Amino acid sequence: MFIKFIALFLLGIMPFTHALSQSSGKRQNDLETCVLCKNGKHLNESPYVKGFKYELPFIAVGAGLLTSGFVLQSVNKTKPYNVAELNNLNRADINPFDRPAIYNYSTQADAASDIIRVGVLILPIVFLSTHHTRTDFSSLIVMGLEVGAITYGLTLSIKNITNRPRPYVYNPDVALDERTNNMSKKSFFSGHTSFTAAVSFFTAKVMTDYHPNMKTGIKVAVWSVAASIPAVTAYLRVESGQHFPTDVLAGYAVGAFTGWVVPQLHKKKKGNSNYSVYPVIYYGAPGLHLTYKF
Repeated sequence: MFIKFIALFLLGIMPFTHALSQSSGKRQNDLETCVLCKNGKHLNESPYVKGFKYELPFIAVGAGLLTSGFVLQSVNKTKPYNVAELNNLNRADINPFDRPAIYNYSTQADAASDIIRVGVLILPIVFLSTHHTRTDFSSLIVMGLEVGAITYGLTLSIKNITNRPRPYVYNPDVALDERTNNMSKKSFFSGHTSFTAAVSFFTAKVMTDYHPNMKTGIKVAVWSVAASIPAVTAYLRVESGQHFPTDVLAGYAVGAFTGWVVPQLHKKKKGNSNYSVYPVIYYGAPGLHLTYKF
């Protein structure tokens, strides 16, 4: 049932994204015409700053977070529960908000969330390859990879720092070999949710940045699709018993913010802006540098 629902969901959004991409311009020399924008015309240039020099801080942050994640994973000596430890687990130790998740378990929901995690890549591929943004395809791919690296690096790092048990660990109806496997303490935060949120919000952000005068109804539809995909993923991850609600909420927040903020930081400045924000690496730690002129 879950798999059929997700298949229909993905098939349903594919024509929507394809229609958006095709309707904005069939040829490179016809870029000024756009049915998505209120005045019938869209921005005829990239809204983003390009160049390796500008990309370097983003690449450094992504590479730093990925390295951090892999190093933490390699040195993580946390062992899964053994049978005796499982028998001593107390469900009352779980906070009331998360506690209902320990009764969930569904291999169908788990499989459906895997399908979404792969299927969500349809969104940027369709839009970036068939829309007028194809002229900026390489720079947008680099930006997308930066979003993916930052999101995955954060997810992997936090998972190996917190070592939070998954909900199914507390469920005696789940097979013992799964409750004691190497992934049983990788609950916080949800990688499926963070990834789908990052891809969805990145795609919606790029679409709206290239259409600053986008029609309100279309903009609402674009962002509704972007918000719905990780929300469905989050529901399935909790339903499958793989994650607690707080795991998916954190994953959603991290992925959505990363997918939005990376394109935002790439945007060209309008006029004489009195502030600037860009990513930096300071003593090996990634962060953001903010400058404001009074």
